[in-house]
Amino acid sequence: MPLFISVLRVGTAVAKANVAATLSVLCKDEDLRLKVLLGGCVPPLLSLLKSDLNEARKAAAEAIYEVSSGGLADDHVGVKIFVTEGVVPTLWEQLNSKNKQDKVVEGFVTGALRNLCGDKDGYWRATLAAGGVDIIVGLLASDNSVTQSNAASLLARLILAFSDSIPKVIDSGAVKGLLQLVGQKNDESVRASAADALEALSSKSTKAKKAVADAGGVPILIGAVVAPSKECMQGKCGQALQGHATQALANICGGMPALIIYLGELALSPRFAAPVADVIGALAYSLMVYRQKSTFDEEPFNVKQTENMLVILLKPRDNKLVQDRVLEAMASLYGNTFLARWLNHSEAKKILVGLITMAAVDVQEHLIVSVTSLCCDGVGIWEALKKREGIQLLISLLGLSNEQHQEHAVQLLMVLTDEVDDSKWAITAAGGIPPLVQLLEGGSQKAREDAAHVLWNLCCHSEDIRACVESAGAVPALLWLLKCGGPKGQEASAKALGRLIRTADSITINQLLAMLLGESPSLKAHIIRVLGHVLTISSHSDLVQNGGLANKGLKSLVQVLNAANEETQECAASVLADLFSSRQDICDNLATDEIIQPCMKLLASKTQVVATQSARALGALSRHTKAKSSNKISCIAEGEVKPLIKLAKTSFIHAAEAAVAALANLLSDSLIAAEALAEDVASALTRVLGEGTSEGKKNASRALHQLLKHFPVGDVLKGNSQCRFAVLALLESLRAMDLDQSADTLEVVALLARTKQSANFTYTLWSALAEVPSKLESLAYCLADGPPPVQDKVIQVLSRLCGEQPVVLADILIATSKSIGSLANRIINSSSLEVKVGGFVLLICAAKEHRLKSMDLLDMDGYLKPLIHALLDMMRQNSSCCSLEIEVRTPKALKIAFQEADKFEVPDPATVLGGTVALWLLSIISSFNEENKHFVMEAGGVELLSEKLRNYTSNPQAEFEDTEGVWISAMLLAILFQDASVVSAPATMSVIPLLALLLKSDEMIDRFFAAQAMASLVCNGNKEIILTIANSGAVAGLITLIGCVDSDMPNLVSLSNEFSLVRNPDQNVLERLFEIEDVKVGSTARKAIPLLVDLLRPMPDRPSAPPVAVCLLTQIADGGDTNKLIIAEAGALEALPKYLSLSPQDSTEASISELLRILFSHPDLLQHEAAVYSLNQLIAVLRLGSRNARLSAARALHELFDAANLRNSESANQAIHPLFDMLDAMSDAEQEAALVALIKLTAGNSSKGALLADVEGNPLERIYKVLSSASSLEIKEKAAQLCLALFSNSRIRSTPIATDCIQPLVMLMKSDRDSVVESAVCAFERLLDDERQVDHASEHNVVDLLVGLVSGSNYRLIEASICALTKLGKDRTPCKMDMLKAGIIDYCLELLPVAPSSLCSTISELFRILTNSGAIARSSDASKIVDPLFKVLLRPGFSKWGQHSALQALVNVLEKPQSLVILELTPSQVVEPLISFLESPSQAIQQLSTELLSHLLAQEHFQQDITTRNAILPLVQLAGMGILNLQQTAVKALEKISISWPKEVADAGGIFELSKVIVEDDPQPPQSLWESAALVLSNVLHASVDYYFEVPLVVLVKMLHSSQEGTVEVALNALIIQERSDASSAELMADAHAIDALLNLLRSHQCEEAAGRLLEALFNNVRVREMKISKYAIAPLSQYLLDPQTRSQSGRLLAALALGDLSQHEGLARASDSVSACRALVSLLEDQPTEEMKMVAICALQNFVMHSRTNRRAVAEAGGILVIQEQLLSSNPEVGIQAALLIRFLFSNHTLQEYVSNELIRSLTAALERELWSSATINEEVLKTINVIFTNFPKLHISEAATLCIPHLVGALKSGSESAQESVLDTLCLLKHSWSTMPLDVAKSQAIVAAEAIPILQMLMKTCPPSFHDRADSLLHCLPGCLTVTIKRGNNLKQTMGATNAFCQLTIGNCPRRQTKVISHCISPEWKEAFTWAFDVPPKGQKLHIVCKTKTTFGKTTLGRVTIQIDKVVTEGVYSGLFNLNHDSNKDGSRTLEIEISWSNRMSDDSM
Repeated sequence: MPLFISVLRVGTAVAKANVAATLSVLCKDEDLRLKVLLGGCVPPLLSLLKSDLNEARKAAAEAIYEVSSGGLADDHVGVKIFVTEGVVPTLWEQLNSKNKQDKVVEGFVTGALRNLCGDKDGYWRATLAAGGVDIIVGLLASDNSVTQSNAASLLARLILAFSDSIPKVIDSGAVKGLLQLVGQKNDESVRASAADALEALSSKSTKAKKAVADAGGVPILIGAVVAPSKECMQGKCGQALQGHATQALANICGGMPALIIYLGELALSPRFAAPVADVIGALAYSLMVYRQKSTFDEEPFNVKQTENMLVILLKPRDNKLVQDRVLEAMASLYGNTFLARWLNHSEAKKILVGLITMAAVDVQEHLIVSVTSLCCDGVGIWEALKKREGIQLLISLLGLSNEQHQEHAVQLLMVLTDEVDDSKWAITAAGGIPPLVQLLEGGSQKAREDAAHVLWNLCCHSEDIRACVESAGAVPALLWLLKCGGPKGQEASAKALGRLIRTADSITINQLLAMLLGESPSLKAHIIRVLGHVLTISSHSDLVQNGGLANKGLKSLVQVLNAANEETQECAASVLADLFSSRQDICDNLATDEIIQPCMKLLASKTQVVATQSARALGALSRHTKAKSSNKISCIAEGEVKPLIKLAKTSFIHAAEAAVAALANLLSDSLIAAEALAEDVASALTRVLGEGTSEGKKNASRALHQLLKHFPVGDVLKGNSQCRFAVLALLESLRAMDLDQSADTLEVVALLARTKQSANFTYTLWSALAEVPSKLESLAYCLADGPPPVQDKVIQVLSRLCGEQPVVLADILIATSKSIGSLANRIINSSSLEVKVGGFVLLICAAKEHRLKSMDLLDMDGYLKPLIHALLDMMRQNSSCCSLEIEVRTPKALKIAFQEADKFEVPDPATVLGGTVALWLLSIISSFNEENKHFVMEAGGVELLSEKLRNYTSNPQAEFEDTEGVWISAMLLAILFQDASVVSAPATMSVIPLLALLLKSDEMIDRFFAAQAMASLVCNGNKEIILTIANSGAVAGLITLIGCVDSDMPNLVSLSNEFSLVRNPDQNVLERLFEIEDVKVGSTARKAIPLLVDLLRPMPDRPSAPPVAVCLLTQIADGGDTNKLIIAEAGALEALPKYLSLSPQDSTEASISELLRILFSHPDLLQHEAAVYSLNQLIAVLRLGSRNARLSAARALHELFDAANLRNSESANQAIHPLFDMLDAMSDAEQEAALVALIKLTAGNSSKGALLADVEGNPLERIYKVLSSASSLEIKEKAAQLCLALFSNSRIRSTPIATDCIQPLVMLMKSDRDSVVESAVCAFERLLDDERQVDHASEHNVVDLLVGLVSGSNYRLIEASICALTKLGKDRTPCKMDMLKAGIIDYCLELLPVAPSSLCSTISELFRILTNSGAIARSSDASKIVDPLFKVLLRPGFSKWGQHSALQALVNVLEKPQSLVILELTPSQVVEPLISFLESPSQAIQQLSTELLSHLLAQEHFQQDITTRNAILPLVQLAGMGILNLQQTAVKALEKISISWPKEVADAGGIFELSKVIVEDDPQPPQSLWESAALVLSNVLHASVDYYFEVPLVVLVKMLHSSQEGTVEVALNALIIQERSDASSAELMADAHAIDALLNLLRSHQCEEAAGRLLEALFNNVRVREMKISKYAIAPLSQYLLDPQTRSQSGRLLAALALGDLSQHEGLARASDSVSACRALVSLLEDQPTEEMKMVAICALQNFVMHSRTNRRAVAEAGGILVIQEQLLSSNPEVGIQAALLIRFLFSNHTLQEYVSNELIRSLTAALERELWSSATINEEVLKTINVIFTNFPKLHISEAATLCIPHLVGALKSGSESAQESVLDTLCLLKHSWSTMPLDVAKSQAIVAAEAIPILQMLMKTCPPSFHDRADSLLHCLPGCLTVTIKRGNNLKQTMGATNAFCQLTIGNCPRRQTKVISHCISPEWKEAFTWAFDVPPKGQKLHIVCKTKTTFGKTTLGRVTIQIDKVVTEGVYSGLFNLNHDSNKDGSRTLEIEISWSNRMSDDSM
């Protein structure tokens, strides 16, 4: 290389030219090209290009072209070299018009520029600077086709790189030049490049589109689209011409959808220049290549319309070409998956079109009619084919020899039988079954498959049809197809045979066995399934009898388990499992080692599915039956269960379930159970319990039960987490189980519930349920609907849980309503004491929390009364469940009665007595209603309780077992005695003494509930019962309870509240007792006095006792003077003042004061020494006490002031001021008490009067207030006199005292003199101008008086009265109502017609004030004023004040809808005056008239009235005035008008004015105004799409922020239409912040689809993507996709599309937020999206990962690799292709090297395999991806996945395209290079597998392009193969002497010599013998030596030799011919041997 460069620099011109030519040749090899480039060739070649020698320039140009042919995409070194050396500017300089160049040079220079200038900004700046546009356009006119092609390509790239150059290109006339180049006369490459340039030009500029269209480009481009088919073009140029021309047309029309519609309309137009056939041909190609880019859920265009156009064109024409093109277009339409989905019956239509294409003329007409009917008439395929007539036609086509006819006909029959049931009988009746069967035998592969499918459909429909199919001999034909057919044929035949075969005959079994055991077919799965079906219907004897055919078949299936093919193993195991499951009768006989051991071996299979099916078979075999179950277990045990346990632990849940099912049958054996436990089988069982199916959970429960039978819980469930999981899983599994099968599960749960905590088991059942209490619902379900044994088990479980969370348990029991009845039923009917008590406890839990519901359920089910009997029976038996038999936790309801046990020593037992629980439940039931109490009483409940108390009270010192039952019995009595009828029962009287004795108990709780029982008795009993209680000695016991309960046992109060018992039963009973006069004056009361007085002392532990004692003593003191003296003697007078000094509660102060008043009413006690102390304490109460306390103290002072010594004491003077203060009270009693006290205090003592005058404040004011409100005339006179005296004081006279003024005025207004009344009313009206006086005036009820004055002719009096009423009623609704009741409206309406205008204004103002009240405005009276007020408004002299008042009153009334209904005026009468007010100079009047108009428009007839139109213009003007209030009302009115008159609103300028409101920013309008304006505008827009373009974009964007969904939808529609109409509007929308608004809509899940569509359209705009806002949209879109609340599938798709658009921008794809986009797209793929979503997400991910390593890692970390691997196997091939491409991008470098794995290769291999099997097309992208991964990650070369991939690569090499073959060759070469470095066995395995490619490689050496030869030859010379030499015959082997007995000996290298047989006496022997040698590598350079000899009597004589060089045969495959035998005697060359030599990958059959 340095030598070449040196010559280029310093050599002669000729030498330089020769070296340049040599470099051109070298550069054709890529490796050498790089060496030439790096060797420094560019500068000397550029110098040579400028040479004067033409040949030198040619050579230099060619060398530069070749050295740049690699491009610059991945050649960074080359880029730097070309940039540094200035290659591009130099080349452009050479093309300058000043430099005349040779055409060859010109072609190479343009080609080099084409290589160096891509469609991105690379060298184009230099190009433009060098005048590139003019140069390129000039080159288009060159007569060199290469130059023209290169120039057109350069122009295309220039336009794509710099759209700013388009105007210059257009102005240069390039459009016409390009169109001329597209024409038919030019070279194919020139035409394709010119079309490429036109596509680029039309894609970037609207002006360019117009220029192309104006230049007549459309017909030319249409011609270019159809040119390849018309001109028979071949190769890539024709395809490129079609593609570029089509895309250019699409750009001109506005997209592919628009192009399709345009071409369809054009085909129907008679005026177009292009031929109709060409137009339809272009349409056909467009329909074929159309790919939908928008959302898959939205139709891209009216596909149905396009179909209708084609149907119209399909009508018979003279031109056959047109019809062919129409059929081609229809085939493209129905064959396009994106378009066909929008059409009905697309598959059937496609088949019909195919039939039309091949059919005869008469049949064509019939089929065309069918297609037309199917497309246009809306009928189904059955009707379109004319039903049975069509069936007969299709059946007739089955007999044609043309295979395509047959395939289409049978395919259409398949569609019919899939969709139409009637077609199945029609086919049968038309005799279609025999042809179908015949087709199975003689049709093509596809026809046979479809025929089998049709027959399967027929058999499924009817038994009669099945019999017909069977009788037609279908079974043998199907069996043959099963053997010889492809995968689809085998599947179809297997399905049909499964329906056909009903008897297990020997012939069928033999045939199936032959296929199963033979070599053909290779896939046995379908054969095994058919054989399994036959065995299933075989008899028992045939299956179990050794030697029987069915038994042989079964054993053959068992043998197949040992097959090498895993799919075959899986299928056999599955069939055996199904057989054993369905035929349990044979399992006992077949559970032998011969059957079981193969299944056991398969448990260790590496293939999970195989092991699973084997486990299923074992599970079926090991299922317990009545006979031989132990033998089965022993057989299986001998094979060990470890593989089964290992399978149970596998990660695949279905496999684990199968293993667990088998283990459930085996674990009954203790040895197997021990082995399983040692292998931690419990973890597998718990996992299946949690994740398995219903059947799996049942089996896991059964297995766990078996384990727990053998081992303790702690040994089986180790650890709290495992126990918790097991418990929750067991309960969850109950939901899905059949209740009859839940015994094992419940048994396990019960066992766990019974298990106590220990060293090995520390986790209780409730510990798990407390975390997830909802799991108890399954137990409640079992309790509700299960059989009795299940219910009993559930009760045992739940009763042990109720003590922990009774509320949760109660909620669940009530939620499952049947469970309550089930509990009652089991309590009543169960013989188990444990079940009964457990049921009691559960009912208590339920009833405590849901008493009403529980009782209703029991009563509804009829269990209530029987349950009560059962409870009473339990009490009678007095039986208990000892702790050894049952442990039922005490319900929490029982516990709340106790505090700490150490305080009251009341135990909280771990067990409860049966009778105690029964008592508690009876208490709950009895407390529900009176009926229950009656029933308990009638059932003897009272007597039973009485007996229980008698037993306890008769011997309280003895040990009594049921201590809790005592107080519960008392509580139950208290509940029962709440009913009077129970109290009146005879047994009640006998209970009272027992309760009195119980009050003496040492236990507080016993005394408390005994008191409760007595409280119920006294509340509901008669006087006799109350006296009995009083005489029973219970009073002393009750007094001891006073104050104890509240302070010591608050829980008792809670319990009392629960059962509606009184809070303080002791106080309640004593109060009721002392209300009886006989008790109050008797000895009982006198005995109680000392006890009660003792309670007056402070008691910290009983703070509530003293107040109760005071009340009771007050009751007793009222009993007479004797009681008062006894109370005083007991020390009450000393204790009560002391208690007052402690400042007790207000109520207590009042009670003590009242008691002192009663006591001091006795005259003897006034002289008591404690009287003075009592006086001082009472005065203190008077000063500081509450109102009630002061009142009682004042009354007590009444009594004390009767004593002179007390009245004259200094202490008494302290009472004056507080007594005066009491005069301010509104209470007459307080005022009276204060006055009496003051009178008594001042009586006979003048010094007291002086004290009154010196009282602080104004005492006269207080006295005046009291007197003015009293009813006594004397007090009024004195008050008036005192007032006169006080008013003589100037300071007091100036004070505005309302009471001084109002009362006299009111009295005067009642005078009989008219003048006095008038003056009083006027003065009163003026007084009311002071707002503070109105409140005082309203207290005097003057409304009726004033209303009565509104009549007559004294207008001054009337007006004053109305004004007074107006002021009184302002903001005072009650006063207004009084006026309304007094008839003020009627009085005013009578005055309105005759009153002057001023009075009308006053009346209007009164109406305004009245109607301000909503109640009045809605009344019927208010509706009366509407019509008169409208008439008053028409008065010419009516003042503006009056107008305002009248309008406001009308607004107040008419804003109520009911008032509008009764309006009698016509719309014109109402609206016309209001329109005039709209133009009033007063804004207030404008405001009111607008508001009134708005209310009127609520009526539909007002909206639609023609008069209303006249109001639109002024309303629009008001809306635009900018005055807020007017705007609001005007817009509100327009909101209603716009519904009926949207066009008029728009014509009045409404769009402009409303837009101003919407976009107003300073100041911001209120939200309500803004929303109304937006709503009006949306109404206008909704009326016509034309208005969409009148609204500014910024306004529409603002409307997106509306809270009204309808407004947002209209705005979105308008924006979408604008964007579609004008692509440039997208930028304006983005500038108006539309993107933020749309993202907010997506976040709030509002209008998701429309918002997403617009957002996607915006981001589809390149300029929008370049905006900064686009960067910030990635994160919200990603969050929207990740949001779990996102439900809209279309929204998700559009969001993904938007992300895809953003990802097209490289900068955005590299943005930091793109990581979240990648995660969101991966998440979208994980959510099982639609095929289109998959496509969009994958394509978007491609763009993201293409530009960013970070994004690649984000995709991988989000689990995207696995997701994308799954997409490789998508049913949509396009998805698979894109997934492969994405994987290629991900692994294009080593960023994700840690994620590359064998699984990736396996997935790609599986995708490749599926492609090969399904359509015989090779997925090129998959192959390229495999190549990239193997290239970048050599470590995978030695993997098993690589080895397994090779066969599929070989298959792709055989049937793939040229590109696919190239990828395969590259991949195989990569692997070949690694064979030398990898382990020998791996390399050998790969080589052997790759050897299958030898025939293909040999064929490629003959047919493929030269570029393939080196790689193919390299592979051929390294692959192992076989050399086969065939000696066919010899010619002319005669000898001069003797006969010829010829034979041949063959030798090659060191291989053993071979020899043919000897053929005697023949000079032309025919051996036809082949000899084969196997070689690990081809025998390169070796020769084949053949010696032909003859045997004679004298020995062996040589006839001649042949030596053949065998290198050539390796590449050619076969080498044959006649070879001369070299020998002296064969000089004439007549002796020859005919030899054939072949090199292949396998030995020939002959040699074998």
